[in-house]
Amino acid sequence: MRDHPDVLNVSTESLLGLLDTAREPILVRDLEGRILFWNQGCETLYGHSREAARHAHAPQLLETVFPAPLEEINARLLAQGAWRGEVTRRLADGRKGVIDLRWSLRRDASGAPVEILETGRDVTEARKAEEALRRSEYRFRNVFHAMSVSFWELDFSALAGMFGALRARGVTSLRAHIAENPRFVRQMMEASQVVDVNEKSLQLFEATREQLLGPVDRFWPPCSEHVFAASVIAALEKKPHYESEARFRTYDGREFDGLFTCCYPREYLPQGATLVGVIDITDRLRAQEDLQRVQAELAHAARISTLGELTASIAHEVNQPLSAIVTNGEAGLRGLKRETPDLEEVRRAFDRMIGEANRASGVIGRIRTMAVKGEPETTRLALGALVEDAVLLVRRELTANGVALRVQVPADLPEVDGDRVQLQQVLVNLMVNAVQAMAEGLEDEAERVLTVRGAVERQGEGEAVVLSVADTGPGVASERLPQLFNAFYTTKSGGMGMGLSICKTIAEAHGGTIVVTSQTGEGARFELRLPVAAAPQEVD
Repeated sequence: MRDHPDVLNVSTESLLGLLDTAREPILVRDLEGRILFWNQGCETLYGHSREAARHAHAPQLLETVFPAPLEEINARLLAQGAWRGEVTRRLADGRKGVIDLRWSLRRDASGAPVEILETGRDVTEARKAEEALRRSEYRFRNVFHAMSVSFWELDFSALAGMFGALRARGVTSLRAHIAENPRFVRQMMEASQVVDVNEKSLQLFEATREQLLGPVDRFWPPCSEHVFAASVIAALEKKPHYESEARFRTYDGREFDGLFTCCYPREYLPQGATLVGVIDITDRLRAQEDLQRVQAELAHAARISTLGELTASIAHEVNQPLSAIVTNGEAGLRGLKRETPDLEEVRRAFDRMIGEANRASGVIGRIRTMAVKGEPETTRLALGALVEDAVLLVRRELTANGVALRVQVPADLPEVDGDRVQLQQVLVNLMVNAVQAMAEGLEDEAERVLTVRGAVERQGEGEAVVLSVADTGPGVASERLPQLFNAFYTTKSGGMGMGLSICKTIAEAHGGTIVVTSQTGEGARFELRLPVAAAPQEVD
């Protein structure tokens, strides 16, 4: 500044000292753009030293990109005495920065313009944040309106007042309050407002945008009230999202099945805003029902096929008690024909007849259970009893083929949740396969042992019951192991190849697995793993 004494008089030296130490970048240049003053704030922001900046041409040194032609900006500055705008400048390290500039024009005593005072403010990060926000909003709007998912923006701020009133009345558990006052769920729905929807919502709910705006309760049938309540509770418990299947109602009253999803953005929850998505899953559920029906029919066919293979065993199990009934009936008649009837002997004969009749009835009942086609029914099962029933059906096969049976299932084995018929089908299938493998693959003098074991193992955070069926047969070649559970794959002559595939389907439908381990010449071991039945939970 001392090189241009006409710029500032001596009385302003102290002011220059203050400007020099200011954190805000301040520079003074002449009308041609030559830098006359460059403070520490400029050095910090732009990275150029005072020596490098002095007398340099400011637009060239900083590679300034103006929002309009420089001639227009200078004309406005001369006319108005000031200008403000944002420019892009290249810093000494090569980075580009966005600078908010203020220019003030200084005139001499005659009124002629002589200098320009410039102050700047780095707004690079702020503009990046604004641009990121704009892009985020743009992407959100694109997703919101263009996706093939029904999106709803809900305002449930009115619920805050309802919850506050409950707390004032001493209510501490929303779950318990809803259980005692089911109508409260409908009141929450009436207070929750639809404020925006996308195009897919108009198609799915068969309505205009104006018709969908307003209380959300019109689109929720009573059967889905528990889902809405659970979504509100999830928000109060500060969960990030909630998802469930539910029934919905279109504007004209038609109901459909949907997948309901909610997200609870932390930044918008205080304002009572949330985003809801609805996907029509009617076709998917119908396909699942069709698949379950086909699987049930295949399982039934497989059971009938298995019973066909056990014809000799079944006939023996039924003939034995029938023969005993005849024998005891004849003994009873002989006792009655004596001159002095032996009534005690007759009573014992009749008791034995009743016992054998019950035994035959039990066999026929087990066979009928496997043969009858019905819907799966999940109950709590003790696997020990299940194994006993399965053994009774294959006992004759074991005896006829010289197979020794070893059952090692603890009496205190935990119960599982499942369908008795289906799980019994798995066990019978595995045991019949093992018997046939040993009968066909071993010499007559070879030891044939079928072992059924039960145990409990850790499975993730819970426990699983493991039932294993192991034989001492020829085993399965390693290259065949991965294919054993494939549909239509069989190692039997004349086999359908559906038995093990159906066993796998049944195991997975029960939340379990079935695997096989084997080495050639050392037998095969099938393991059925099922989750332990959950303990009954108390409702809060």
